[in-house]
Amino acid sequence: MSKPKHVAIYVRISKDRKGEELGIQRQEKACRELCARMGWGVFQVYPENDVSASTTSKRRRPQYAQMIRDARDGLIDGIVVYSIDRLTRRISELTHFLEEQKEHGFAFATTEGEDTATANGRMILTIKGAVAQQETERMSERINNSLLQRREHGKPHAGGKRQFGFKEGARFREVDEHEAELIGAGYRMLVGPTQGTPGDVARYWNSQGSTTPHGGAWTIQSVKRVYRSERTGGIVTYKGQDIGDSVYGAPLTRKEWQNAQALLNGRATPAAQGAGKRKHVYSGFLRCGYCGSVMRVQWATIQGRTFRRALCHSGQRGMNGRLGCGKVSRKYEWIEERLDEMIESALSRPSEREEEPAQNLTREISLLESRIQALRSRWRDGRMDDEDYFDALTHLRADLRTLHTREATTAVRRSRTQADPLTVWGDDRPENLERRRAIVATVIDHVDVFSVGRGRRTPPEMSSITITPADGHQERAAEALSADDNGIEDAPHQVSVRGAFRSPAAER
Repeated sequence: MSKPKHVAIYVRISKDRKGEELGIQRQEKACRELCARMGWGVFQVYPENDVSASTTSKRRRPQYAQMIRDARDGLIDGIVVYSIDRLTRRISELTHFLEEQKEHGFAFATTEGEDTATANGRMILTIKGAVAQQETERMSERINNSLLQRREHGKPHAGGKRQFGFKEGARFREVDEHEAELIGAGYRMLVGPTQGTPGDVARYWNSQGSTTPHGGAWTIQSVKRVYRSERTGGIVTYKGQDIGDSVYGAPLTRKEWQNAQALLNGRATPAAQGAGKRKHVYSGFLRCGYCGSVMRVQWATIQGRTFRRALCHSGQRGMNGRLGCGKVSRKYEWIEERLDEMIESALSRPSEREEEPAQNLTREISLLESRIQALRSRWRDGRMDDEDYFDALTHLRADLRTLHTREATTAVRRSRTQADPLTVWGDDRPENLERRRAIVATVIDHVDVFSVGRGRRTPPEMSSITITPADGHQERAAEALSADDNGIEDAPHQVSVRGAFRSPAAER
């Protein structure tokens, strides 16, 4: 076999903290000396500085990939590396490299004298590759155990970009008092009686002259990211698992953070943006009484008169998947007035149902936390294997998260029910529209609207709409529609009020 004349030298080092490239320079020098002794001509050097080749690394190696492509294209006829672990620390990648060498016939050599020309040489090379992979995996296990122990002691991961609420360069150990106050104020807006939204919090933070850690203006998504981060609640995680509480301060407590999660998770149907944004309180609640299609509410100008109307559009799909019948077109103002009367009466009447007692989950939570502490003590003392410890910890943490979520949901619901709904309902500003619609959803499931015919000059009869109250409001809705409360004579025998178990979100 002739001597290779176009040899590639591949040099790599995993860590180069100073960036001086001294490691790859030493490797290149040794590889050039080997080529000189063997009479091989050097074609090109492919350096990879500060790049890992272990099984835990997800970074790509562009120089290695380019070298393999050049070997396939016949640009190089030999490859020289310092040692096999510089080439790769993955046994699967080494196997692929040997297959490429066999297929394309390029020479291979290391400064440690490995030989791939014979079966014994390839076997020894494979064994060395397996040893290199094992060394990497054992090192990874030691590092992971060390990191886990730090998390168990309440020390969170200190890397990453600065997060809102923590001081710059403090590695998440010191809280920025001013930003923490803004986070606390935003939390009270979200879970308080005013039923604030992330958009309200963003506007408030912007009005206070606050910016994101990158210097930009606050948006709904950036506010959500702050409250979604476990670090905001002082929660230490490891590989996605809740390990415990941080020994350092945090803008919110664990319970406050969990309340925020329950609130954000409950906003599963956010307000539409742009042209599709709701503009009318009862949009989505009105249905055609004949075909079941969700009716449109829009402005119309007919014979010089401009007004809002609710109509069944013949291009709208109904509940059965068919197009709307187009039989109903009604003035929206009359429907809105009747429904407003019902909502106000329903809200002004206290519920006769006894409130469900709030679940006290403190005892169950304390019991699970004590079990986790006992489990952790056994593991630290060496009386429990790692596999058994992590398996048991995963199940206990899952149960604990479930209890915390239930507790947080109860707390948010309790804080929301303390609000005066009539005050919120009476605020008819455009920015309060979604809050008013949320109140409507607690009282009304949907409203079936029927045609009243053409040319009618008398006011429509109440029987032309059928109101289906939301689950749990049947009795209150019936009372709200009584003639004594609304001042409408003969209304009790004309209005149909039926119980419903469908979600108004499904109708919208």
